[in-house]
Amino acid sequence: MATAKKKVYKVGIIGAGAIAQECHFPGYKKDRRSKVVAFAEPTAERHDEIKERFGKVEGYTDYKEMLKNEDLDIVSICTPNAFHAENAIAALKAGCHVLCEKPIATNLKDADKMIAAAKKARKKLMVGFTHRLFRGPQKCRQLVKDKKIGKPFMIRVRFAHGGPYPSWAKNAWFYNPKLAAGGALLDMGIHAIDLALWMMGPIVAVNGMSRTLVKKIPVDDNALLQVEFKNGSLGYIEVGWTSQPGFSGVEVYGTEGSLICDYIKGLQLCEGDASAGGDGSAKWKTLDKTPLKGGWDVEIKHWLDIVEGKEKLEMNGKAGRDALEVALAAYKSSDTGKKVILGK
Repeated sequence: MATAKKKVYKVGIIGAGAIAQECHFPGYKKDRRSKVVAFAEPTAERHDEIKERFGKVEGYTDYKEMLKNEDLDIVSICTPNAFHAENAIAALKAGCHVLCEKPIATNLKDADKMIAAAKKARKKLMVGFTHRLFRGPQKCRQLVKDKKIGKPFMIRVRFAHGGPYPSWAKNAWFYNPKLAAGGALLDMGIHAIDLALWMMGPIVAVNGMSRTLVKKIPVDDNALLQVEFKNGSLGYIEVGWTSQPGFSGVEVYGTEGSLICDYIKGLQLCEGDASAGGDGSAKWKTLDKTPLKGGWDVEIKHWLDIVEGKEKLEMNGKAGRDALEVALAAYKSSDTGKKVILGK
């Protein structure tokens, strides 16, 4: 009996900037289950760049033409934030599964439309919350679920670096309010918020401060959030585009210990007693020296596993909407100087 030929998913990518070139194109290329057959990118000179790096692939300047002309199974959305909803809804209506870069959208109404479009099309919609795929945060979440640190009551997330441009980004769209709809808070902050939600549960209230402290840009380059969780625990989130090297990672504090996931130094578990005096005792154990294993390197494999039904879709439209709701509440809090209660 002849062996059935395995399906190779035909992939289209909308947007051919940095995230497409560093994660999506290479991710699909190295997985035999998929083949990028087309991409859409309005910047003409980028077409030659893509073909030089990734070989023969059909290029379009209009994504609508790509969706019309190509028989696609999967579409990755790698455009600036303002276009996520429009691009994703069109791809879903064309009968494609959609992997959308974060944030899911720039407002909750558009996020709801994306979720509804996926449901109507009976297709999968995943948001690219890459930090969930790093080994360190994965272990933290499992240890919290296993009650290794007792009852968690506090989480701290800090993600900070020098900013996306002119470092890894192809241009400065991140600093354009019409395209990005926010600054560091909507860029790195959305990852931090998602991790906090993923590890600690729903957030019910937010105090936020977003500021432009260093860069001469029209969006925020630093932000601080204080969040309250439904289970009564608290959280502190700091993000920035202006930091010199310093701590980046996640800390979770519980009644019986602490998890310190320093993205550079590793994941550590601290058990023992803390004291204001000198009589405290603490036992440190290194659990993982390379907590950043995973991320972009495994994102497309994880996504294809979800498309095939081998993995559960958890970074779904609702997760994207939940994180966006907190980020928008933080901006509102920053503007008004008042705590924002979610759902009101």
